[in-house]
Amino acid sequence: MATTIDNLQTLAAAWQCGVEFQPIIVDLLKYSNLLQTAAVGKASHGIKHRYRYFNSLPTAAFRDIGDGIVPQKVDVNTAQIDLKELGFDLYDDYRAILEYPGGKDAWLADNAPAAYAGISNAISRAVFYGNITTFGYAKAFKGLHQYAKDLSQVIAQKGGSTGYRTSAFAVRWDDFDGASIKINNTAPVNVLDITPSQPVPIVLSTSTNEQLNVYKWIIASYMTLIVPSKKSVAVITQIDATHAPTADNMNALVDAVRAPNGRVAIYTSNLGARQIATLKDGKLSAYMTDNNYDNSVGSWRNVPIFVDENISEAETTGLD
Repeated sequence: MATTIDNLQTLAAAWQCGVEFQPIIVDLLKYSNLLQTAAVGKASHGIKHRYRYFNSLPTAAFRDIGDGIVPQKVDVNTAQIDLKELGFDLYDDYRAILEYPGGKDAWLADNAPAAYAGISNAISRAVFYGNITTFGYAKAFKGLHQYAKDLSQVIAQKGGSTGYRTSAFAVRWDDFDGASIKINNTAPVNVLDITPSQPVPIVLSTSTNEQLNVYKWIIASYMTLIVPSKKSVAVITQIDATHAPTADNMNALVDAVRAPNGRVAIYTSNLGARQIATLKDGKLSAYMTDNNYDNSVGSWRNVPIFVDENISEAETTGLD
């Protein structure tokens, strides 16, 4: 099924942020395969989110009639995680904005989609690489690469050359016990007009004190990644042009996150997609979809494979 504007609007409604924010969410979704397929919801407490995670499940036991059973409980913990702010200043020369057809409001409306595209890419990059500085953002939340490593869900390391290799992720998205992205429960993106009535000067050069008068907005979003269970994410790492995952690796990748609930998706780079496409196995359906925005290259055991440009093709030993 093609990812049309109508479908994007349906996804926007699923984020439950109010009709007034749907145009913003549609713009965010357009630029990110990850956001189009992720489970996204409001944080439970503004810019904090509380959630339960399971340490272990109770062990079931058979008994003969008349025998007793040792009582057990589900070992559940509650965690709280702070959402992280992602934002920047959007500005331009005040004369350019004032003379723009339609003035300030029209200038912001026409330039905001580029800002949302930047936010989408930053979210995707942070979700994959977290706060690993070289690949993610130092002040971001913990990412899928880190969770997979910590949860012993690295299915295979293929031995590709450092600096020339990539990864393939399997993620099970689910609001209850799978991975999910939580956003500020009031608005997905906040746009604050810093100069509602008059421009402000910014210093272009500290040596000459050269200044430019600008109109300026702060565009910010609050979000975090939640991974409450081991069955949420798995990864194959160190894939390069001569080190492809095997069919067994791909089967294990999917099996590592299979569960009765949630949606599973595979994400990789163009390099990873090319290597997966070389596999001669009946479980690979290699086809180009008719999606308007997705770059889906096919599926493995009916799990869709999406190419995301925010997955690096220059991964190094720093991720191992």
